[in-house]
Amino acid sequence: MKFLLCNGSPRGKNGNSGILVDVLANGLSENADVRIEKALLNRVGEHEQTAGTLAAADCAIIVFPLYTDAMPGITMAFFEKLAPYIGSLNDLHLGFVVQSGFPEKIQSRAVEKYLERLTGILGAQYSGTAIFGGGMGMGKKRLDRVRKLGETFLPDLVFDPLLLDRTTGMDRLSPVGSKIMKVVASMPLIQTPWIRQLKANGAYDKRDDRPYAQ
Repeated sequence: MKFLLCNGSPRGKNGNSGILVDVLANGLSENADVRIEKALLNRVGEHEQTAGTLAAADCAIIVFPLYTDAMPGITMAFFEKLAPYIGSLNDLHLGFVVQSGFPEKIQSRAVEKYLERLTGILGAQYSGTAIFGGGMGMGKKRLDRVRKLGETFLPDLVFDPLLLDRTTGMDRLSPVGSKIMKVVASMPLIQTPWIRQLKANGAYDKRDDRPYAQ
């Protein structure tokens, strides 16, 4: 059985998505007769080739980070390369892993709905979306869960629903938790890296702009 694991992070092998792809592959490899190929979606020039590889696979799992509630542009660009295969992917199982620094699952629900709809448009079979929030760290507990998602993915080619419920601790912060998070987020230790990036890109003076407010 042929698997394609796609890393949709702009950071490629150097990001946390690369770690998740490797751990997921280790879990899948516990099953017999599994052949795994990996692809880096930050190699935009290879998108058409990768799309062809996906169309020929039995299953594809696409892993990417969430940036301010949105997927990376390179991941969206790759999805657009799948348009020629609409109607010919009936036997393909398609799954996704979304990771972010948001502590709540609710932040990833919109993209989760989109991914399920995208799978339907492509005519593929939806294997589910695993949401990993609560920070970008790759602790042992998180990696064990990712590996387990791979181990239990076969024979049905879907993520275990019970494991999906455990990927992130909460769907939404409590009112008290929200107030605490606002205080923590305003601390210099948290804000300094973002301020440094804003200044480096000449956007610091625009940080409070609200172009879509009206």
